[in-house]
Amino acid sequence: MRHAQLLARQATGTDYFHLLVAEGGEVVGRVNLAEVAGGSAELGYRIAQKAAGQGLATAAVRKVRELAATEYGLTKLRARVTLDNPASRKVLEHNGFVAVGELTLNGKPAISYICELR
Repeated sequence: MRHAQLLARQATGTDYFHLLVAEGGEVVGRVNLAEVAGGSAELGYRIAQKAAGQGLATAAVRKVRELAATEYGLTKLRARVTLDNPASRKVLEHNGFVAVGELTLNGKPAISYICELR
């Protein structure tokens, strides 16, 4: 049921899901654009622990950021990351995201980021 809902949201253009697949066919991560509306979307990503530290997140976020601007016509991306996740903050910052505020995410202190695409 959950997968059908996600596929329906992708079909209507409110969300875009991207998988990172290793050469052997194993899924090692994902980068999603959610809540697509008004030229912006929320970016979220996750990399399998065994694939972390190899630059995959930085490269995948860069590619999806490019798709957001060229294929999906977006002008701004938003992202949120907890303070206890410096690797994810670095991925965002390496991809042009700028910290714009503080918030609480899943009960933890976090930072809100924005990336202007145009």
